[in-house]
Amino acid sequence: MLEVAGVTKTFGGLTAVEDVSFSIGSGELVGLIGPNGAGKTTLFNTVTGVLRADSGTVSFQGTDITNEKPSTINQQGIARTFQIVRTFDESTVLENVTTGAVFGASGRRSTAEGRDVARKYISFVGLDGKEDAEASELTIADRKHVELARALACEPDLLMLDELGSGLTPTEIDDLCETIERVRSELNVSVFWIEHIMEAIMDHTDRILVLNEGELIADGAPSEIQQNEAVSRAYLGGVEV
Repeated sequence: MLEVAGVTKTFGGLTAVEDVSFSIGSGELVGLIGPNGAGKTTLFNTVTGVLRADSGTVSFQGTDITNEKPSTINQQGIARTFQIVRTFDESTVLENVTTGAVFGASGRRSTAEGRDVARKYISFVGLDGKEDAEASELTIADRKHVELARALACEPDLLMLDELGSGLTPTEIDDLCETIERVRSELNVSVFWIEHIMEAIMDHTDRILVLNEGELIADGAPSEIQQNEAVSRAYLGGVEV
């Protein structure tokens, strides 16, 4: 589904992502971990067109999307959330999610059609009854679910999540993990997920990629990553994950 080959991104003299290659198949739930500053969000931004790759290619469903506009990539079937929540705070939950349904979809939708799609995904993420609430009135957990619903309303084939669990309580994280698994099992959407909460990423993914100083140092099942000495040294200073 997603093929990343030799992608490099630099900022002046700093190489944030260096010659990274990996693939994500249909129906996979793949995690991405690494220390702060490892290049995880830069990699996400390069894949989704927010940043231009200096070299390498990104292909999706057999189409080269390298350095395409984010809107074009979104309409190809990739939707994402951001590390810092980006809801439209003076708009309602329904208005926020309708935006994704109307402008993120590959086909044309009227606003009325977009509202119907939005209500489906608002319900899916557990925000029933909050359609008319302004985003600014919500808890951080609910705002993250609004952003998730907005991404899902684009009806993507691949959903990319950037630290969706950050700032949540353990109970909220459990609820979020359950929802992410349902995205894959009920909607048949592949998931690529950056997360610092190790228990969540280890318990709820099929495979984990590990970045360190911009380089991909491991790619394997959670059990393999837990026993990988290079990951242990780079990510936790020698303590097993």
